Amino acid sequence: MKKIIYILLVLVFPMVSCTDKLKTVQENPYTEGTKKVTIQLAYPQDYTYLLREGVKVSVSNPQTGVTYDIYTDKDGKASIDLPYGFYRVSSFDKGQSQSGLIPLFNKSIDELKVMDTSPAHTQLQMEYILSFSGQLIIKEVYFAGCKGDDAANFNFDKYVQIYNNSADVAYLDSLCFGCIYNYNDLASFTPWSYVNAGGQRVIRDTIPITEAVWQFPGRGTDFPLQPGEATVLALNGALDHTILRPQSVNLNVPGYFVCYNQKYTQTSYHPSPGQNLAGHWLDLLWKQGNSTAYAFSQTSPTAVLFSIRGVSAEKFVNNVKNKSKLPGSSSANDYIMIPSQWVLDGVEVLSAATRFNRFPATIDAGAILFGAANRNRGYTIHRKVDEEATADAGGRIVYMDTNNSSADFEIRTSQSIKE
Repeated sequence: MKKIIYILLVLVFPMVSCTDKLKTVQENPYTEGTKKVTIQLAYPQDYTYLLREGVKVSVSNPQTGVTYDIYTDKDGKASIDLPYGFYRVSSFDKGQSQSGLIPLFNKSIDELKVMDTSPAHTQLQMEYILSFSGQLIIKEVYFAGCKGDDAANFNFDKYVQIYNNSADVAYLDSLCFGCIYNYNDLASFTPWSYVNAGGQRVIRDTIPITEAVWQFPGRGTDFPLQPGEATVLALNGALDHTILRPQSVNLNVPGYFVCYNQKYTQTSYHPSPGQNLAGHWLDLLWKQGNSTAYAFSQTSPTAVLFSIRGVSAEKFVNNVKNKSKLPGSSSANDYIMIPSQWVLDGVEVLSAATRFNRFPATIDAGAILFGAANRNRGYTIHRKVDEEATADAGGRIVYMDTNNSSADFEIRTSQSIKE
């Protein structure tokens, strides 16, 4: 929270000047100026050879939406003179494929303070967190709706497309799906963040699943996805919506899946699925509160695929040790807390550059911006093709997977499953 400093002055000029000066102090509690910041990248053990020139570091001010991209020198350092303010610093890099998995390096610091009381030269070390690109990725998220022939908005046709981005068969069996707190993007730091020993704010690596945990059916090998193959998970009505609304989509397709359970009684969101989805209903492992419709944001969702490991999914979600209340709130709602190591893929959508991230950098070091002008037009966010990897794969489509949605995704003006 910004500090507001009130100063009583004896002035000889008109009162309007005093009002203007006080307003300036309230809106900008820090004097204007700049300070030098140097960021030193640090790789995990066994990957220090990657320290080099030309790695990008992004420094953004969530309050103004301004982003600065700077690049490391040969020692892995990047420097910039920053105006006073609060900044989010993030960086991504990747190594060479190892047994089919590509090592990914992400790190974000969610609150770097630059102000008149800061050192003249701030030295900041960013220790990369190692993850690997996986088989199954989120290829597309359609959430913002479309319009019918009557020009009315229609938002009951949301879906997520899941893709096998690898050269090996993948299985959907027991895969879990959800979104994390909050449904819509945040105007301030997520409550699941903290200030570390270095004074920087970071997001916890254990993530809060909100509203519901859904799980694909199957006993291990019942639902394979071949290399380069995709399926669709309907989040609302698994029907052919194009019959009444041509701009919408057909979600009653053999091989598709649906988040459907009769505990959600609002039939506008959850009509009985079409007959083509028999046996493809996801199991509702856990439901939060008394809502009658599965809440998936129409403006700025998160989506996450994860696999519960080492214990049955039912036991995990029913264990009170794996639940948490909202920090700083008196709400009675619980959230299921998932270790970030269980996450196969996650994507975050922000409605504006001035909004704040919900995922830690280990899952998504960025976000894709999707403004109000894109809503109710049939637009989606879709993963970009990795042209180099696709060529190496002999033409099998390989999508970008850097664990950074700002680099991996783009906005498309129509749903890809219509093409």
